[in-house]
Amino acid sequence: MQNNYSKQEMEYAGFWVRLAAWMVDNAVLFAGLLVVRGILAIISALSQGSLLSTDILFHYTLKDIILYLCKAMYFVLLTYCTGTTLGKRLFNLRVVSVEYSCNQEETKLNFWDVVYRETIGRFLSGILLGIGYLMIVPDREKRGLHDRLADTKVVYAKKVMVYEIPVQALPPIKPGKPQSEESQPEESQPEKPQPEEPESGELQSGKP
Repeated sequence: MQNNYSKQEMEYAGFWVRLAAWMVDNAVLFAGLLVVRGILAIISALSQGSLLSTDILFHYTLKDIILYLCKAMYFVLLTYCTGTTLGKRLFNLRVVSVEYSCNQEETKLNFWDVVYRETIGRFLSGILLGIGYLMIVPDREKRGLHDRLADTKVVYAKKVMVYEIPVQALPPIKPGKPQSEESQPEESQPEKPQPEEPESGELQSGKP
């Protein structure tokens, strides 16, 4: 078994499969952020709500900023460290550099490119009815606005080609004969005693 790198053509991930991966990631985030929300609720109760409910950045409170940072860290750290997220991994997708091709080894993404893609790039793609994401549909390489800003693209991960090993068929086994019909070994016949020959010095019987 070996990887088929050189002969494999790059396959770009389309809009619908990326949307499905995004929905899986958001389901995972929803479950994970429940724990964070519970911790923040306890802190808010202890501080009587004054610490987390105060507006810090425009109309965003400290609680909103913490939840956004947790969500952004999920996408940034997983994409930078593994090239994919849990949702993308489920559909065998990877985020790679725009210079990447199937004929070369995959290189690690730049950290700041990933941060730019998953924060500012996603924000700009989401405004105006998500037109930045809809750019994936007509694009030849299926790149959205956030992909273009960070010089990335989403492709299907390298597949593994399995070579079948031919197995030589064994000759058919003939059914054996029943035990009753099998030839029984011949019983050994008792050996007849041989007459002893008289020694040279002895006289023959009946003679002096």
